[in-house]
Amino acid sequence: MATTSPHHDNPQRNHAVQDDAIPAPPIRPPRGRRRPWLIALGITLVATCGVAGAGLLSAAGERVEVLAVAQPVSYGQEITAKDLTTVRITTDPAVQTVPKADLEQVTGQIAGRDLVAGDLLTPSALTPKRTPGTGRALVAIPLASSQLPSQGLRAGDLVQIVSTPGEGGEPPKKLPQSIDAEVVRVGKPDVDGLTVIDVETPTTDGPTLAARVATGRIAIVVDTPGGQ
Repeated sequence: MATTSPHHDNPQRNHAVQDDAIPAPPIRPPRGRRRPWLIALGITLVATCGVAGAGLLSAAGERVEVLAVAQPVSYGQEITAKDLTTVRITTDPAVQTVPKADLEQVTGQIAGRDLVAGDLLTPSALTPKRTPGTGRALVAIPLASSQLPSQGLRAGDLVQIVSTPGEGGEPPKKLPQSIDAEVVRVGKPDVDGLTVIDVETPTTDGPTLAARVATGRIAIVVDTPGGQ
């Protein structure tokens, strides 16, 4: 009786088994060519950005010493060294300040407005001339809200202080007397609702204006600059 060898069952099957046992080599994409100049450019850009960023951080973090207000200083008052102090701040081009080195130049100047303790000192808050100037007088005028224009007053306004008749008096039949003046400061309303304004007028008119103000019979007329 003939016997069949296990090694000769199926030639095609044996061939398939052998094919499956050998894995196909992986397909690799073609390697691109390196461009050294691109690598060098990238390194240069990274280094440049790093230097620029470090410069910006250094500038943003720079702190300088500037002058600040140590205690309140009223408008028109001479500034002394004890009125000022020194603080360190981060520089900002949008904020005007006075360097610590200018302390001697600032001392003796006049406050151009009320200075509040804790505020940074600014060039606009200083004025080298005293108020009033030569040949001028400074007169304080307390005004009720009914005597002020609805738009209010501000420094620099040109006004006429007009004499008015007493309460219940007859209107004047001729042009009332008036004195020209310039508003240099407007205070805040007090507990009685009065607002004190400081006006500058020629020295010759100062006493007359003060006497009229004492009667309370005055009115304020705001002029257009230049008389137009």
